[in-house]
Amino acid sequence: MAVEASTKRPRGSQYLNTDANLAPSVKRRSGAFGLSSSSINAELLCQIQNQQQLEIDRFVAQRTEKLRIEIEARQRTQTRMLAAAVQNAIARKLKEKDDEIVRIRNVNFVLQERVKSIYVENQIWCDIAQTNEAHANNLRTNLDQVLAQVVTLQTAANAVEDDAQSSCGSWVEGGEAIRAVSSGCKRCGERQASVLVLPCRHLCLCAVCGSASLRACPVCGSVMNASVHVNMSS
Repeated sequence: MAVEASTKRPRGSQYLNTDANLAPSVKRRSGAFGLSSSSINAELLCQIQNQQQLEIDRFVAQRTEKLRIEIEARQRTQTRMLAAAVQNAIARKLKEKDDEIVRIRNVNFVLQERVKSIYVENQIWCDIAQTNEAHANNLRTNLDQVLAQVVTLQTAANAVEDDAQSSCGSWVEGGEAIRAVSSGCKRCGERQASVLVLPCRHLCLCAVCGSASLRACPVCGSVMNASVHVNMSS
């Protein structure tokens, strides 16, 4: 609006100034030469109009060129501002993406370390489970062996008791079932022998010595695997 106002004002003033400048010259010419014909006035008016039109066209062209330059400058400024805003937005988005990538990398690193820790713990627990299973198998084997020995000892003890009961009347006479060496303990020599050594069947230990952990018969030296306390009361 300011440009249009400035373009309209000079036109009126241009006409006034031109008319004001040309009127005295025309009067001087008409007075000097005494020309009063209408043809001269028409020619002068045509020249004046042409000159005014040329000046108006030149002024309009100048104002148009100036306005075009200003518009182009504004467009360039707006384009630079828009490009700067777009670049700032892109840079901000790229920074956000970079921060997101860094955060994801950190989370991935933490997860990888956690997976490694879980894998190590799993290996440790697997080793512990295998060790416990081996111990359990060993204990089971030992228990089976102990149970077998207990069954064997129990069977042998039952057999000895049966043999002792069946030959309780003949061992004093030197029978073959129980070979009594003498009435005294062959280990301490103080107390009466009341413990039967197996499998040699020598009645040669007292109750105290028979309770001790002996591995061989004190009479014949054979390996002792069991013993039986014999009730000597009548």
